[in-house]
Amino acid sequence: MAQDFSAAFEEKKPIKTIASLGASNFELVTVPNTTKRISVGCEATALYVSFSYADAATASTVDCTFIPAANFFTMVIPNNINSFTVVSKTGTASNVVIILEEAI
Repeated sequence: MAQDFSAAFEEKKPIKTIASLGASNFELVTVPNTTKRISVGCEATALYVSFSYADAATASTVDCTFIPAANFFTMVIPNNINSFTVVSKTGTASNVVIILEEAI
């Protein structure tokens, strides 16, 4: 199920959480248009992040970056991109943390 965090800055909540994330299909995460950097991680489970897949697309490691458990991946988002997809490497990932940053 897609996650819409597009109001995160308006709500003054730039740290968002996906409570449960599976390993079979990518989950689309929509962020505010003004987001310039994202950080994604999970304390207990490795993840994959990509800009190449749609919501519910079958999980793949092609065109993805790997995020080891207990680590964050941080990236500047290219202009005109306001979404990405994320999937657990194995099993179910609980409490996937996403930190959003705006350009100053």
